[in-house]
Amino acid sequence: MSEGQKKCVAVVGATLIDGTGRPPVADAVVVVEGERIVAAGAKRSTPIPPAALQVDAKGRYLLPGMIDAHVHVSSPDFIPIKPRGDATAYMTALATQNLRSALQAGVTTVRDVCGPRVNLALRSAIERGQLVGPRLYTAGKGICMTGGHGSNDPDAVHQVDSPDAVRQAVREERKAGVDLIKLLTSHRTDHPEFRQEEIAAGVDEAHRFGLRVSIHAANLVTTAMAVDAGVDAIEHGSFLDEATAERMGRDDVFLVPTLWVKHDLAERLRRWQATPETFPWGDAKDLAASATWFQRCVDQLPKTMALARKYGVRIAAGTDFVLDDFPWCVLPEEVELLTRLGLSNMEAIESATRVGAEVLGLQDRLGTVEPGKLADLILVDQDPLADIKALAGVSWVMQGGRVIPRSTEWGRRPIRDPLPL
Repeated sequence: MSEGQKKCVAVVGATLIDGTGRPPVADAVVVVEGERIVAAGAKRSTPIPPAALQVDAKGRYLLPGMIDAHVHVSSPDFIPIKPRGDATAYMTALATQNLRSALQAGVTTVRDVCGPRVNLALRSAIERGQLVGPRLYTAGKGICMTGGHGSNDPDAVHQVDSPDAVRQAVREERKAGVDLIKLLTSHRTDHPEFRQEEIAAGVDEAHRFGLRVSIHAANLVTTAMAVDAGVDAIEHGSFLDEATAERMGRDDVFLVPTLWVKHDLAERLRRWQATPETFPWGDAKDLAASATWFQRCVDQLPKTMALARKYGVRIAAGTDFVLDDFPWCVLPEEVELLTRLGLSNMEAIESATRVGAEVLGLQDRLGTVEPGKLADLILVDQDPLADIKALAGVSWVMQGGRVIPRSTEWGRRPIRDPLPL
């Protein structure tokens, strides 16, 4: 191959599940030149270039790289025991490991919905090839009211209290170079935090600059307020009614329901009630209120998901896991819960691929296996349309045309576990 020619790779023989929702294609060929897909289809009708390096995928299943639409690359809860030295440096090391292990697990893109400036630095490192990790799109710092949700980590948010102050915070995040804006307006109660005019100001200012707006809105009141303001995506949205779900479908507002973490926290809180001295987030009153809240979320989710599906709300898979005792990458578990709550296996795969790209506004580049898209591809050994748990067994990853080598220390593991050197 002469200098300047793009490397050509053909993945041959797999059953292709392309992320569009179309039926799978048996004995498929996907041809990659450089970083992009140039052909995809049945082997009988898709020529393999003579110079292509062939990957034998017979008997396996080929899908788009997965997209986690709700992560935090850093969180205080990742570090329950303060390290010696600089805590930000230690957090960066943890975040690096988490991102690398997520890529190994088939998550080729993540949407980071606020945190300290570590997120922007890591994005730069990945873009410049200094770090191997998922493609990272980030909201930078979140925007909440004084003392609102997120204010427990002051480095991760702007705390503001007027429409003008919200606009100023949006401008500061735009100056920092973020990909989207994150507002936060509820915290384990039925009460809103931001006023309607504050949410509206944030949305208006962000949209004026071409930035999408995501909002932490977990209760019905804040979800309805956010839809009124014209946000692009609701994070959590645990409680929907007919009217709000209908408006979300009509106005093309995405839902990122973060199902797994709600079930996980409901179970943790039950355990913590038996041993309240181990509860890390406040006193006994906080424990009781949190336990009640998350159990209500879990109990409501079947209705919420049914309403979202009824009115055609686009559902993106996102995890939001911020503790230290489970792998950071829990997207396979999130996708499995989507199927338990009404989505077909194919629809759940779309939520973790195509819809994830759409919520980022990157559907022209990511999310499906089609000519012209970036070559983010994964192989699994079992059929995820028969058993969605197959997505937990990704055995081959390509990101942007580059095959990601297998490495034992990248395997999914609890954050607090030491690396197996």
